[in-house]
Amino acid sequence: MSEKLIVVLGATGNQGGSVVTTFLEDAAWKVRGITRNKASAKAQSLEARGVHVVEADMSRPTDLKAAFDGASAIFAVSDFMGIYFDPALQTTPGKDRNECAAEQEARQLKNVIDQAAKTPTLERFVLSSLSNVAKWSKGKYTHVYHFDGKANAEAYGRDQYPELWSKTSIFQGGLYLDIYKTQKDRPSKTADGKVQFLCLWNSDMKIPWLAAAEDTGPFVQALVHSDPGTSLLAYREWATMPEVVAIFARITGLQCTVKVLPTEEWAAAFPPDLAVEMVEFFKYWDEFGFEAQDDPPVVHPNKLQTVVQSRGIAEWIGKQDWPTILET
Repeated sequence: MSEKLIVVLGATGNQGGSVVTTFLEDAAWKVRGITRNKASAKAQSLEARGVHVVEADMSRPTDLKAAFDGASAIFAVSDFMGIYFDPALQTTPGKDRNECAAEQEARQLKNVIDQAAKTPTLERFVLSSLSNVAKWSKGKYTHVYHFDGKANAEAYGRDQYPELWSKTSIFQGGLYLDIYKTQKDRPSKTADGKVQFLCLWNSDMKIPWLAAAEDTGPFVQALVHSDPGTSLLAYREWATMPEVVAIFARITGLQCTVKVLPTEEWAAAFPPDLAVEMVEFFKYWDEFGFEAQDDPPVVHPNKLQTVVQSRGIAEWIGKQDWPTILET
């Protein structure tokens, strides 16, 4: 009989859904999935798989008390882009929409942290966060709100709840491989039949690549079973964009090219506030690196107490339906 309960926020999303799947396969755990809409098809699918689905909104602290009741572990993840594109987002005069979205994201995570600290059964808290760009760039880049909203909530938890933080580890996800399956970022066929990938950053920059819907769960499980205090940079493989494309060509047998887009060209596809944010985001990674923090220092997957075996980029590429993706 299951003895422990993990509560997973964002249970219908990429990160949360992966955590749900991983812990459903472990008979020692029960899984409670938190979603804003229990009637959605994704939520109903989780219930059919044996997940106890609870409807709760991270903006309403009263929802979280019942959601966390009896939890042995909690995985918390937020959704900056969901907040940003929500027509109901409350904006403030004089502030860009993305800054307001980050403030709401931080408030939601602080609500989660407040309630997690009040959960007496809690043994492990895992927070999905990212590095503090404004802090670690020493004020050079101050518009990367989808990082800093999370980082500000993390700092709040560390400062306000030392007892909770003695049970806490941080999950920092790398860049999603799934961007190559989306309408905006997927590769396309050129007139001569080659597959063209667009690169929005320095093509020599090595990226920590993550298949979020597959990899998050095993990494979070490893954090739950390891000593707390870890800030994990989670990825399956480091590679430059040309290296990823070379793997793609080898696996698919297709001829490929990489086109590095000028900043002004790709930035024009975003709303003005997000354009500034994305430009600073890639400059920050290029200049300061993915481990741009020393408090706490970033840990790589091979240094985890419970090692997660990497399946590599080639494994992910080999499973995708590229003919359909490329023709969509």
